[in-house]
Amino acid sequence: MYTNKAYIIKTKTNLHAGSGDTNFGIVDKEVQRDTVTNLPVINSSSFKGAVRDHFSDLLSSQNDLPLGSDFVKPFVFNTIFGDEQKNLDAEDAKTYSKLPKQGLVKFIDAKLLFLPLRSNKKPFFHVTSLATLQEAKSFLESFGISLELDAIQTDKSVVIGTEGATVEDVECQPLQADFSKIKKLFGIENLAIFNDEDFNEAVSNLPVIVRNKIATNEDKNGNLWYEEVVPRESIFYTVLCYYNNLDDSTKDQRGRSDKNKFDMAYRLFEEKLLKDSIQIGANASIGYGITNFSKLGESHE
Repeated sequence: MYTNKAYIIKTKTNLHAGSGDTNFGIVDKEVQRDTVTNLPVINSSSFKGAVRDHFSDLLSSQNDLPLGSDFVKPFVFNTIFGDEQKNLDAEDAKTYSKLPKQGLVKFIDAKLLFLPLRSNKKPFFHVTSLATLQEAKSFLESFGISLELDAIQTDKSVVIGTEGATVEDVECQPLQADFSKIKKLFGIENLAIFNDEDFNEAVSNLPVIVRNKIATNEDKNGNLWYEEVVPRESIFYTVLCYYNNLDDSTKDQRGRSDKNKFDMAYRLFEEKLLKDSIQIGANASIGYGITNFSKLGESHE
């Protein structure tokens, strides 16, 4: 049995989760993309690795952390991510030995839902398409999570609740429609809905940053390269699935069942996930990939 929880990921700085593919075009380093929709994604391996690294740093920190006691810290880490049985007492090691070695949490790809684009009327609009919204709704429903969205209908590129605007190079007509549910769910103030063609064009032409490698005495080959980024204020959605079919009857010497201990571990993990800024992708040293998480929905299967 799994409990599935949906989360929103907002990029606070430009993000480059690199595809790693060899590219012979103008852009040297491209971002990860969904193989079906071509939308930017954060692949599950990159996603899990980034969150794991963040919690690994916390685990090794000498500071007092809100993860609780020294007992809690390694058990939370081992339970969520899977690891060797490090720093666990006998009772906790016994519980951990019953769990999958990869950890109890499945990390699912994070998919782009809203892309911020500049406008002549607002600093920027959060832009999506009706097909992308429907894809998100269907995807979450496959995990038993209901996504209640506003009933917006249009076959044109529009801006909602304001006069017409040019969003990047797209002329958008005004549409009076309620988007209060979307606004509340995702914290969006200015919403534009592009038709499929315009949205596909927008996500295919993400910002490209020119980077410069400076020549040094050790390395004489200074050169320019071009790096694609997902811009700050982009919004992704994802799902974490955790296995919760654990024994709730047998208690250890502290009076805790296996289920009690895992529920505590996930709760403490989630508290930090929602509170901290998590760095995802490359170029952490120049401030790329700073993200914040918030909850979106939950289901039990």
